[in-house]
Amino acid sequence: MLITGRQEKQIFEQARDERWAIGAFNAFDLNSLEAIMQAAEELGVPALVQTWDFYNPEKPNMSEFAAKVFIKQIIDRAAASPVPVILHLDHTPTFGGCMRGVRNGWNSVMIDASAKSLEENIALSAKVVEAAHPCDVLVEGEIGHVAGNSGLDTIYTDVDDAVAYVKGSGVDLCAVSIGTVHGFYATEPKLNYDRIAELREAIDIPLVMHGGSGLTEEQFKKSIANGIVKINFATYVQIAGGKAIADAVAGQERPMFNNVVKAGQNAARDFIKMHMQIFGTRPVSL
Repeated sequence: MLITGRQEKQIFEQARDERWAIGAFNAFDLNSLEAIMQAAEELGVPALVQTWDFYNPEKPNMSEFAAKVFIKQIIDRAAASPVPVILHLDHTPTFGGCMRGVRNGWNSVMIDASAKSLEENIALSAKVVEAAHPCDVLVEGEIGHVAGNSGLDTIYTDVDDAVAYVKGSGVDLCAVSIGTVHGFYATEPKLNYDRIAELREAIDIPLVMHGGSGLTEEQFKKSIANGIVKINFATYVQIAGGKAIADAVAGQERPMFNNVVKAGQNAARDFIKMHMQIFGTRPVSL
């Protein structure tokens, strides 16, 4: 079932109180969407389908028509599911992009102004909150920029900045920089568990980990124990599905499109399911 922002907030609060996390897995086509949904449904736990701004007129990821069709397919699949489904718009740098997510029916949107000054980040995030909350849509923000590769020096979110940001913006979830990076790790990540705990103590909203792919089970569990509630996860799901497709193609003299795609979808589903279990994601009552 497609839930409301209020119900989403209830799920995150339960996870925060009980020290478990929800994986936010990226859907970029129907096969990746189905992998997420099947994993959640087999476990009977909430699904968090995370997408990007499919049709940004300034930088379109797909045609406007294709975006409208895919958005409808996502909503219809979520509405038909027996488990609660959160639809989240990830890493959106503009107010207009966030509003597209609100209009499309997503439960929550992320305004990413983390590269701006603290004051600019607060102002833009507060503007999104002001528009989204009356529509029962939650807002995620980011304080402390999560890098795109591990060749950069690790910069951890400053606790005082996080307190000022959350108080000034009114966001519902806060993505923080605690030693992870987006994409592949070129070097060993330096997770700061003490900083996670300090942030959890200082700000009374769920903390979000970006760049979840590539961490060990121990790193996930220790991060969750210290306060992480939402874990963004994309790259390694795609690798799991892609490798299964490559193996299926190599193992068939005449590979059939539907068979190799199905192999990728099933591998992605199993990989997602395994991580939902690592995260301790639980069934919820709404």
